[in-house]
Amino acid sequence: MKKKTTEKKGHVVAWINKAEWDQVLEYLYSKDCTLQKYALHRISAWKGRFAHNTPIAVESTADLVRCQILDKSGKLDADDLVLLYGTALMRFVNATQSHHGWASLVTQ
Repeated sequence: MKKKTTEKKGHVVAWINKAEWDQVLEYLYSKDCTLQKYALHRISAWKGRFAHNTPIAVESTADLVRCQILDKSGKLDADDLVLLYGTALMRFVNATQSHHGWASLVTQ
């Protein structure tokens, strides 16, 4: 008779621990551009570590935060900002659609 193990199976993630995840989350939603940039650098490291398996929500949030930082900097024209925000939103929709399928996106 086989023994049932109560071991938890690990889930491989790009961040080092829950504290790093929480810190990046807090910094992304901060109003301080310096903290947001730090969080974006951490996410870039995660993408380098985890390749194409970075969660869609993380990538999409990072894209939108990058747009916000560029928007606040005042270095871009309104047309450029519209393109950046539009691209970030379309990447989110396309990634979600290809990951989960359109039907599951519509029924939720």
